[in-house]
Amino acid sequence: MLHVEFRCKGCKLEDGQRELMEERISRLAKYVGEPERAEVFLERGVNQSVADRVHSELTVWTSKHVARARAAAGDEMAAFDAAEQRLKRQLERLKGRLVGRSHPHHRQGKVEDLDAVADSVAISKVKSFELDELDPETAAFRMELLGHSFYLFMNAVTKRAAVVYRRGDGSIGLIDQADEVAAGEQLAR
Repeated sequence: MLHVEFRCKGCKLEDGQRELMEERISRLAKYVGEPERAEVFLERGVNQSVADRVHSELTVWTSKHVARARAAAGDEMAAFDAAEQRLKRQLERLKGRLVGRSHPHHRQGKVEDLDAVADSVAISKVKSFELDELDPETAAFRMELLGHSFYLFMNAVTKRAAVVYRRGDGSIGLIDQADEVAAGEQLAR
């Protein structure tokens, strides 16, 4: 069982409260695994006019992460409850980030039916045409005249297929087919 360190300033916890807090902290293992250690710090303020006089700080150390939550309430258990709820939300976010990073299919939604994937990438139209031999500036001008976001052409300078396209920032980019010798050298590196 997980050992929880309790520190109290200006207040006192009964054994039943300590056991309940230890049990509830051990339940946090479902988020990111069994904590290595945990600490509960409770402090009762001296100002009688403040309604939320008890401050609670809950810290959990896992193998690679530390999570801490603070809360205030009128009594020790209420302050612990509020801090525990905040810590749960933090650990849920951490778990989501860890799962999303290690399992990319969780981010995009899991696809069970492979036929549905094949249908979604099916080619719906085929178009064939001869490539005009143009310089990249003329190809960009034709793309603008047509109102398209890209234009495929034969580069008059390199004598290879190329594409000019509208970039996200509004500028125009050029994709040129690689030279076979240069492409082979790139693969060898």
